[in-house]
Amino acid sequence: MDIFNIGTGELFFILVLAILLVGPRRAVELVQQIGRLMARLQREWRSVQQSVLTEVNALKEDTLAAVDPGLKEIAEEVRALEQEALAAQAQEQAELETPVLPSPAAGQAQPEDEAPSKAGAPASKGETE
Repeated sequence: MDIFNIGTGELFFILVLAILLVGPRRAVELVQQIGRLMARLQREWRSVQQSVLTEVNALKEDTLAAVDPGLKEIAEEVRALEQEALAAQAQEQAELETPVLPSPAAGQAQPEDEAPSKAGAPASKGETE
């Protein structure tokens, strides 16, 4: 038992001292009054705790109600940005997978269909030697 940082031995000493100072009959009445006072203090403390908890919960609900619309708006914006990022990523991926054909520049060889056949190379069906 550790009430108000008073141990059991100290509490026993205080009770013995009280009995010696006020007498046995008056000491019993005093202990009863102290017991009633402690019970009342506990009830009051519980009441204060309940009041504080009620106020804290009310403030919490008010704060959530005030912040909730903003949070929903931010969540919608985040979803939209994620969708845009996924679409951009898919487009970039598609661009990387599409082969890019080099444009014919001056001095570069033409594709085989248009190039004249070289000597020693077999001629295609439509060509004559």
